[in-house]
Amino acid sequence: MLELIAMIGAAILIVWLPIESRRVAGGWVRPKHRGTPEQFRAQYRRQLTMFLWLGLVLGLGNFGLAALPDEPEARRIARLAVGALWLGVGISAGFSRRQVDAAAR
Repeated sequence: MLELIAMIGAAILIVWLPIESRRVAGGWVRPKHRGTPEQFRAQYRRQLTMFLWLGLVLGLGNFGLAALPDEPEARRIARLAVGALWLGVGISAGFSRRQVDAAAR
């Protein structure tokens, strides 16, 4: 059940991060943000960096857990799928961060 929740969350982030970063690169700022658009862009860049590292850690961690010798085959496949999705989150966050950085120039 936890693997399913992790898969759904990762799939949503893979799709949502590039969409929202494109909006941020275009100058969009959350209505509740108090500050300049440059401050929001810097804060959003830190958030993308956190997602990049979170995706890498969870992805590689799941690959490591799938490599354990006493894992059942079904759980191993689920961990490989979850690991691949979380690595996708890290990659998506990296590309999104580059997109936000390019718009700041």
